[in-house]
Amino acid sequence: MDTSPFRTQRSWGDAKTGGFDFADLQAELNKQTAQAPEGRFLHRLHCVLLVARGCSCYQVAEWFREHPSTIERWVHHFLQFGAEGLRDEQRTGRPAKLRDDQRKRLQNDVSNEPGAFGYERNTWDGRLLQAHLERQYCITLSVRQCQRLLKQLRRDPSSEVATALEDTA
Repeated sequence: MDTSPFRTQRSWGDAKTGGFDFADLQAELNKQTAQAPEGRFLHRLHCVLLVARGCSCYQVAEWFREHPSTIERWVHHFLQFGAEGLRDEQRTGRPAKLRDDQRKRLQNDVSNEPGAFGYERNTWDGRLLQAHLERQYCITLSVRQCQRLLKQLRRDPSSEVATALEDTA
């Protein structure tokens, strides 16, 4: 006898008492969708497929905790542009405070010891980089942002700065 909850005649509403919890399934689906490189695209495609199979946008929206107009928009994008219409557009984010040429100059600066710029310290840290950016580039960043910037430069193995920073450590 098959005891799978997916093969029974009971309604989906009874599934919680049948051995699995929809909240857990929903949480796992959300987690896996967020972790997959194309998770958002696959989620949208799945929702459109359900609408194409006869489910209403309202049903699908309720199941996946989306707004019905969002599901409708995805369906329209799919009809107009095909599957590619469901992909995310390029996200630009906040513009960088440092231009590419400034970043290259900063890499060169940080590859040298701070003393080359008249600082009394021997190594670069967040506070020193913050003061240097304000003095040399008229750019204001928080100490924490400067710490992150130094960490990024240390992580980039192709960076001249990464080698220089490791040598000073």
